Amino acid sequence: MKFTDLRGEVKLNEPLSSHTSFRIGGPVDALVYPADKQDVIVLLKEIKNRGLNYFFLGGGTNLLVRDGGFRGVAVSLARIASISLDREYRSVGGTFAVLHVQAGAPLQRLLNFSVENGLTGLEFATGIPGTVGGAVCMNAGTTDGELGDITDSVTLISPDGRLITKSREEMGFGYRTAKIPGGHLVLEATITLRRGAEEKIKNRVKELMDKRKQHQPWGMPSAGSVFKNPQDVAAGQLIESSGLKGKTVGGAQISEKHANFIVNLGSAKAADVLALMEMVKEKVLAVHNVRLEPEIKIIGEDA
Repeated sequence: MKFTDLRGEVKLNEPLSSHTSFRIGGPVDALVYPADKQDVIVLLKEIKNRGLNYFFLGGGTNLLVRDGGFRGVAVSLARIASISLDREYRSVGGTFAVLHVQAGAPLQRLLNFSVENGLTGLEFATGIPGTVGGAVCMNAGTTDGELGDITDSVTLISPDGRLITKSREEMGFGYRTAKIPGGHLVLEATITLRRGAEEKIKNRVKELMDKRKQHQPWGMPSAGSVFKNPQDVAAGQLIESSGLKGKTVGGAQISEKHANFIVNLGSAKAADVLALMEMVKEKVLAVHNVRLEPEIKIIGEDA
């Protein structure tokens, strides 16, 4: 599969297990790394003109790829990942900094940038994997805050290569969601953080990281929280009280540390994870009369 006028890198028949935090997934026909913004526009126009299937691969941290892989193109913005401090201003509450962040930047690199520059407001993102683009798409966050809280605007690229800038209000950020039209790619975002005490920021980040490592299966291949939290109750609590903690199918296991995580014990297939997810949905519905909705994205075809 060749692309006209593309300056970026193309990997053919690339196993997506090498590009997801689950370490699971069959091959994609072409994994493309556009060189810059203009390269993205060229690529999307060609994808549209040729009628190719495609998806946007961020950090692969909230993604389950089926064992048969994906017929089409995976677009990665890993080469489009700059972070810059655009300007500062004083207002009620202190001094604020406006950052310009490209979508391919890892969220943890953005957090490190904020800590190093004495900026507060992003500490909630401690330990959340993935890229800024992916974090915008799902309004990544915790009970301490969400990315939509600090995002001023987002620039999208439409399937026909148009640049569209949307304000925070137009993005319609909600619980693990944002209003992004189908086929549109998050290219960059502006966020605003406040000047703070560097030592206090560092201590808060350490505190939150220690908490994550204590309560989550840190270091094991997973895709983070598998199901969205229903209103007023944690999905992990429902799963655990249904007696499912530690259950396994093939090489996949409902984590013994946090029941809303499914971990790859080393040889898991996507089919194993999907079977566990189905088991969870059925059991939680039977025991608690609650329908759980997946938080992770599932793509591709069965083997």
